Amino acid sequence: MTSKILNHAEVASNIDLLSVWIKAQIAYNGLPGLSIGIVYDQELVWAAGFGYADIERKVEAMPRTIYRIASITKLFTSTAVMQLRDAGKLRLDDPITHYLPWFKIQNRHLEAAPITVRHLLTHTSGLPREAAFPYWTDSNFPSREQIRQTIPQQETILPTETEWKYSNLGLALAGEIVAAVSGQDYPDYVQQHIFDPLDMNSTYIRSLKPDHPRLATGYGRRLPDGSRGVSPFTDSLGLTSAFNIASTIEDLSRFAMLQFRTDPGSGSQIWVAER
Repeated sequence: MTSKILNHAEVASNIDLLSVWIKAQIAYNGLPGLSIGIVYDQELVWAAGFGYADIERKVEAMPRTIYRIASITKLFTSTAVMQLRDAGKLRLDDPITHYLPWFKIQNRHLEAAPITVRHLLTHTSGLPREAAFPYWTDSNFPSREQIRQTIPQQETILPTETEWKYSNLGLALAGEIVAAVSGQDYPDYVQQHIFDPLDMNSTYIRSLKPDHPRLATGYGRRLPDGSRGVSPFTDSLGLTSAFNIASTIEDLSRFAMLQFRTDPGSGSQIWVAER
């Protein structure tokens, strides 16, 4: 842990200005609400909620409000992979078929190097962005088995390592590798090896019930009349390791603090950066 001096008086003055700016942005953009926190080294120096977690019920946003954090989930999946790498249970440059022998996609670029674990984490696999389902249109997400069954119907888009191409499918496969290598279901692994050591007690990888009292309501884009419709509640199912986690500012601050320390991998220091 680094030794730093924090001027709390200066922070308080700047936070007052920040709070005014946030309120102005909420009003100008018609935002329902948000929660925000500031981490300094190993301290959550400030956290607050603005606006509403649920407009209709007038539930105020707070630091302990639970939000679905979507693709921030990918950071936890990548951390899980790196933990297993550090434990000597996988290698980043192994082809993913070493761990997922059922992965048989149509390869348009036979001259390219095989897709590796590293390619999945860095979005350089050349894979399609999504699994073979219209879930962003109909909100019906496929199961793990459905994804497995349809991968042979998909094809690579780019040769590996040639271009960056974002892929939710790629991170879903990374979650499958975590499960295959660890011998645990992906959600159980993340709970035991990341959430629990960091005391992230308000963070969930399996979907909460939509009526959970602390879960923020999701809203869509701002319509011409200034309103925002309520977004459908979904379960990511087979794409859980790409975007299904729900968490709070308080818990995410603990994960942020992890990135600011370099202690040996023990206790709450759950990951050693690549050397």
